[in-house]
Amino acid sequence: MNAVKAIGFDLDGTLFDHRGSATAAVDEFLLLLGIAPSDEARQLWFTVEEAEFERWRAGLIGFQEQRRNRLRRILPALGISAPEHPAELDRMFEGYLIAYRNAWTAFPDSTSVLSSLRLRGFRVGILTNGSQEQQLDKLSAIGLLELVDVVCTSKLIGFQKPDRRAFETLAGRLGVEPADCIFVGDNAEHDVAGARLAGMQAALVDR
Repeated sequence: MNAVKAIGFDLDGTLFDHRGSATAAVDEFLLLLGIAPSDEARQLWFTVEEAEFERWRAGLIGFQEQRRNRLRRILPALGISAPEHPAELDRMFEGYLIAYRNAWTAFPDSTSVLSSLRLRGFRVGILTNGSQEQQLDKLSAIGLLELVDVVCTSKLIGFQKPDRRAFETLAGRLGVEPADCIFVGDNAEHDVAGARLAGMQAALVDR
């Protein structure tokens, strides 16, 4: 087994508390729509979010379109007519995004883990399926951007997890071979299986 020289991390659900941040944002967004937050409404949001994000990840729709589709599916289920014009959907979704950004938070141990790894001499990188602008904004807002050496987003590098080329790109930008890297993530298929396919060691985080 090769000596570990670098540690790669997924972002959402691993270092960044997406579910907690999004739950707070969904509740605020529902109130803006005049709807009382409920477990059923939250579950609807996250079910549709996952489905539409996976359609974007598979290259079937654009990033902005997956956001619009979420509203097209969610609003009627809540008894609200969805706007027909894409620009109106974008303006409405911005209300959710503002609440989401205001709720962004890292998991309590994220800062200490990254700081400790850097102090011990490991190279540290992020590999995340998402848009470059939003993921960098997240890392900056939650105070983690300065604690990593490399940030690879699927939008920037052209490959999405679990494609082995995404992990190979991360290793290359960290200046190590894949076999010299451990990847840590919260998704068994996208993070662990993808990393191992590229020749990395991998660890699954269950938050």
